[in-house]
Amino acid sequence: MMDLSLNASVLISLIYIASSLVAAIVLEVLGKTVFKSEKNKNNILYKRVGNIASGPLVVYFVLSAVIWSISLLDLFAGDSFLTMSDRTWLRDVLVATWEVMGILLVVICAARVLNVLLDWYLKKFARRTKTDFDDKIIPPLKRVLPLFIYSVGAIRLLDYFGFSISPILAGLGIGGIAVALAIQRPLGNFFAGTSVLTEGALKEDDFIEIEGGIAGYVSSVGWRSTKIRDRFNNLVIIPNSKMAESVVTNYYSPETAINILITSGVAYEEDLENVEKIVFESLNQLLKTSKYVAENTEPRFGFSEFGDSNINFWVFMQAKDWPASFQLKSEIIKVIHKNFNIKKITINYPTRRIINDK
Repeated sequence: MMDLSLNASVLISLIYIASSLVAAIVLEVLGKTVFKSEKNKNNILYKRVGNIASGPLVVYFVLSAVIWSISLLDLFAGDSFLTMSDRTWLRDVLVATWEVMGILLVVICAARVLNVLLDWYLKKFARRTKTDFDDKIIPPLKRVLPLFIYSVGAIRLLDYFGFSISPILAGLGIGGIAVALAIQRPLGNFFAGTSVLTEGALKEDDFIEIEGGIAGYVSSVGWRSTKIRDRFNNLVIIPNSKMAESVVTNYYSPETAINILITSGVAYEEDLENVEKIVFESLNQLLKTSKYVAENTEPRFGFSEFGDSNINFWVFMQAKDWPASFQLKSEIIKVIHKNFNIKKITINYPTRRIINDK
């Protein structure tokens, strides 16, 4: 009966040793051939994952084979190899080493594989999405998530060696509250930045105006702050908490075209039909020649009121963007003024009629 039990134990040990060695050899060969992609980040995902996981797994299987080999030696040699107490001590040390190595390898592989998966998503899919939220969130995740995985692994190791982790977790909770209170403002900026990024309302090179008078082009939208290049070419850094609480006008959303409204007037003696014709001719001329006019736009014109000295009118056009609006407004005024002078159309100065009864 003992012989059968001994033979079964020997057979099981041999199977485990052989399986571990075969797995280690196969993974080593795959790592040197199929998975050899550590210098090429454009390789297929499974090759990159296999490359970073094969090395730690080879170490794990070799260690497993060593442990089972010592167990097999113990079965054959018995007391001639080591005393019972020494064999028990050695077996416990090897098993503990094997389990600790298993925890470490799982943690290391998980952190590395997660990093590869985030890189892969950033390269393959992030650029195809409509917003740049994932482009902004993945870099900080690559820094934070591995730290979280290593922290969980460290707590698991402490628990394995018999340390009570409840006080540690309680201390982390109290410490986390204290840290959160200490960095309340940075955290507020961080979560406000999350809101700004997820909404996708601001993009780089958009021209925006913030309640309070700050205006300029968006240079970058980060987790802590939004950077704006103002009209004087100065860099203005605005905390995201302020951005989230302010009224922001985006002149480039939903499109870059800017409406232009100009008001003026002509003398009461003028033929209004003729005035309207001349203005439309002037605006249509700009549609053909000006590089500042927005595409697929039509000029509009209308008389608005009887003024003190003139019959007032308004002119509406669209510029292609915010900087072009200033140039286009200047061109509209110049061309209308020029054509009015050619056609002898009068724009009166402010006048008052004085009646003297004497």
